[in-house]
Amino acid sequence: MKKLTSLFLAGTIAFSLFAAGTRSGRSALELFSDGQELQARKQWFDAMDLYQEALGINPQFGEVWYNMALCSYALGSYDLCVQYADNAAKYARNLADIQNLKGMALISLGRIDEAKEVFSSILKKYPNNIDARFGLAELDLLDGRISVAEGRYLDALKRDSSNRKALLSLALVSSEMGKNDAAEQYIKQALSYYSGEAEVHYMASYLAAKNGDYKVAEQRSRAAVQINGDLDKAYSLLGQILYAQNRYEEVIDICDFRIGRKRDCSTAWFLKGLSQQKLERYFDAIDTYQTGLTINPQDEVMRNALELLVSQTLAVEDPRRNMWAEFHSKKAAEFGRNFDGISERYEYQKALSVAPLNAAVRQSFAEMLERDGLYELYLQQLKFIKDNAEVLDNGPSVQRDENSPSKKRSRAQIRNDDAIENYESLMRNNISSRWNIDPFYLDKTRWNIGIYYTKKPVQLFHADLEEISALSARGAFSGVPSTAVDVETKPVSNYGEAFRLARTQGRDYFVIMTAEETERTYSIDATIYSARTGTKTSEIHVYRTGNDCMAKSLQRFRAGILDILPIRGKVLQNVQGTLLLDLGKNDGIAVDSEFNIIRKGRIETNDEGPGIKFNKKDLLGSVKVTACDEEISEGKYKKNGFYDTLNVGDEIILVKNKDEGNDKDGNAATDARPAADADGKAATEAAAQAEKAAIKESLKPVSRENDLIHLIREIL
Repeated sequence: MKKLTSLFLAGTIAFSLFAAGTRSGRSALELFSDGQELQARKQWFDAMDLYQEALGINPQFGEVWYNMALCSYALGSYDLCVQYADNAAKYARNLADIQNLKGMALISLGRIDEAKEVFSSILKKYPNNIDARFGLAELDLLDGRISVAEGRYLDALKRDSSNRKALLSLALVSSEMGKNDAAEQYIKQALSYYSGEAEVHYMASYLAAKNGDYKVAEQRSRAAVQINGDLDKAYSLLGQILYAQNRYEEVIDICDFRIGRKRDCSTAWFLKGLSQQKLERYFDAIDTYQTGLTINPQDEVMRNALELLVSQTLAVEDPRRNMWAEFHSKKAAEFGRNFDGISERYEYQKALSVAPLNAAVRQSFAEMLERDGLYELYLQQLKFIKDNAEVLDNGPSVQRDENSPSKKRSRAQIRNDDAIENYESLMRNNISSRWNIDPFYLDKTRWNIGIYYTKKPVQLFHADLEEISALSARGAFSGVPSTAVDVETKPVSNYGEAFRLARTQGRDYFVIMTAEETERTYSIDATIYSARTGTKTSEIHVYRTGNDCMAKSLQRFRAGILDILPIRGKVLQNVQGTLLLDLGKNDGIAVDSEFNIIRKGRIETNDEGPGIKFNKKDLLGSVKVTACDEEISEGKYKKNGFYDTLNVGDEIILVKNKDEGNDKDGNAATDARPAADADGKAATEAAAQAEKAAIKESLKPVSRENDLIHLIREIL
């Protein structure tokens, strides 16, 4: 009886499995075969749907698990890829392929050590496995060991002289190393073996464009789209190549074609807007950028391009500015909730640069200043709101008294008026009142800095990335009263050209910068030079990932420059040995801070490295701060020598700082000021902490993605 029962149960299970397999009329093997066809056409979601159905029939179908992992990797779902690869390893035979795929997914997840262990274990078991060598080569590229990676690709090519990935990777790596003849040889070999593959023509097009040979690059990219009309990245590259040749109408046609196929293609919207801007169709460009940002609000390069164009073309009263400023004000509020004060302040400043007449944003900015204890700046903002109430955008809540044509004050206006009255009362005896001076009209510009940039022949994502980055970097200094920062709008070809321009334009320092990006990363590499001698002063290397990576990089770039600039001011008045100085708490000084006084116009940048120097005969004396407000301070003067030769306008340089009352985390003023002493060393606790963080960041081995790694990853 038990035997009959067992047979009955077995038959029931078999029948249920058969029923599952025939519910759609296809077996697990048929579903797998159909899924592979969809996968070959890059219809990843449809393929995965069939694979899921096949696994419902046979959960131990290892090849299905492996192809699920492949689809997940193609879609960027790297966690799922690792999970599916582990399942595939339980049932499939092609263990090396599965482990190689898992290793590549681990690299994308940033789990570098695990990936290295996976590839190394494969090579121990299969010494001739080429894909494992490719994985280790990518790890080498991430760590900046490009010559080691080249050796691994050469080893792979020795084992398979026609291996497509080895040939294309070597072509890209050789080009990156400046071995252009070798790169050309490898790409010719690849074309001879795989002339019918669009991917090979695409890589050949990129390499030609990278070398500035736009004619050959255009031919190769057009060949790629003729072979595979669905290869969008080839159309994108073709658009970049035509843009580099100033063929803007053709670029717009290609962008419209890409948008027609895929409306959410933000890079196409960006390049179209940029081309319209070059054709001086500014309002069309603004509309295009706006549409692109509606589709992809996180495209920081496109947003910066829009805001730069708006600042040049639209009236400050244009109501659309409020819409664009709202993006930054919302982000500022979000950063505030997360206690990220530096980013909060940066975003409020961005919002006000876009819409300076937006009363709501200015009110929020003022309240942030009050929270940070910057009461003089807070009062200044409230007065600005009150004095410009007629032109500021106050929203629909403005009411009028029924018996008077005058506007009825809102609750916010009443609250602001009360605050103005209270703070003016509290500040009746401050330094500015005693000396009868308005500190907010003082010219505090002390440093003249030029930003110059080098430019790649072609970009994969955003054309003119370097120019937009440089102009955006200048914008980051708009709230720094002590610096005058300007950008050379055209790229420089080399250091010599930048040095010549900086000397001619009377700069103190000049910066040569370049910017790079991938889909998820953004980086700035810059070198700061003395414009007087041309010697290197400092370097800045910034690499950020994820959302807001461009904004975070620009903030760090600004800090990197300010951290080496000495705190520098001037004497405003001298009354019987008591000096009025144009530096205050917001400039990083406090009571008992000490300064040298140098004859006006005699301070020079050091011959090498940060800091300043002057002739001893120009040292007029010293001053020690005795009272300090936010923007100005008083100090006791001590002359140098027998005669008093001090004049109003002579300069002061910080030599000793007590750093009393300076918040180590910074505030709305401390984020935007020079932070070094006369020797170029950190003068405040906040600057010292920032310097330590910068050193730690530079010493930490960072796996940086770039165009080279991005392209190699795309080679299947």
